[in-house]
Formats: sequence, structure tokens, C-alpha cells
Amino acid sequence: MGITVSDIERKEFAYKGAGYDPYDVDQYLDQICDEMVAMQDRIVQLEKELEDAQREVEQAKHAAQPVPPAAESAPAEPYARPAAAEPPVARTSEALEAILINAQRLADDAVENANRKAEDLLNKAKEEADGITQGAYEEKERIEAEYASLKEAAQTFKENFLKILDEHKSLFNRQLKETGV
Repeated sequence: MGITVSDIERKEFAYKGAGYDPYDVDQYLDQICDEMVAMQDRIVQLEKELEDAQREVEQAKHAAQPVPPAAESAPAEPYARPAAAEPPVARTSEALEAILINAQRLADDAVENANRKAEDLLNKAKEEADGITQGAYEEKERIEAEYASLKEAAQTFKENFLKILDEHKSLFNRQLKETGV
């Protein structure tokens, strides 16, 4: 950011003629500083929310990792019947596969929701910042236009006042010549 809050707070304006009321200028600059601080706080908050959302995405991705199958090198029971053990293992395998598929689907949904939430938060923050920046820019343009108008009016007043002085000086000199003083 080009201008910081401390830049605004330290800015001093030169006094020329009647000019603007310094108190009003200081009050307005204080309002701008307060708004900038609020914007910066909001940006920090939104960045934290984005980090939290990204952390949730990572956790969801981690949770979605398939669990490696249990080691099949366990010692076989000496009295186990191999033919009877196959159907429960097959059913368990299918059940685990279905659970993993559902877990993966849930994790994908969680990741998608977290990404969408993070994107929405970021877009909202950008829109809010753009709105504040645009408002500040428009206010700056309005103040600059008003300043130019006042400067032009002051110059016109000065020129008219000098003309009046010249006319009075001419009248005064003529009066002096006529009276002989």
C-alpha cells in the first residue's frame, strides 16, 4: 500500500490565506486513518479465515488418504480352515472398500466446500477492499475538484479586487488633481 496510516497522521499542510479549517482537515484525516485501520484488521481476519479453511482442506485431504491394508504376514492359526475364512474376508473387504469410497467422497466434498468457502471469503474481502478504495478515491477526487474551484474563485476575487483598487486609485488621483492638493 502506498500510503500508510502513519503517513496520513504525520501529514502537515501549509496555511495559505483563509484556506480550510485545520480542525476539519485533521478530523477527516483521522476518519480516513480509522477506516484504513479497520480495513487492515479486516484483511488480517480474512487471511486468518483463509488459512483456517486451507488447513481444513489439508486435514480433509489427509483424512481421505486410504488406509493401507493390514499386514497379511500374521501367523496362521494351525487349526484354521482356509475354505471357511474366505467369504467373511471377501465381505469385509467389500465393506472396507465401500467405507473407503464413502470416506473419499466425503473428503472430496469437504475439500470442495473448504475451497469454495476460502474462495468466497477471498472474493468478499477483495470486493470490500475495492469498495473502500473506490470510495476513498471518489472522495479524493471530490475534494480536489472542490479545491480547484475554490482556488479559481479566490483568483477571480483577487483580480476583481485589484481592478476595484485601481479604479479607486484613479478616482483619488483625479480628485487630487481637480482640488489641486
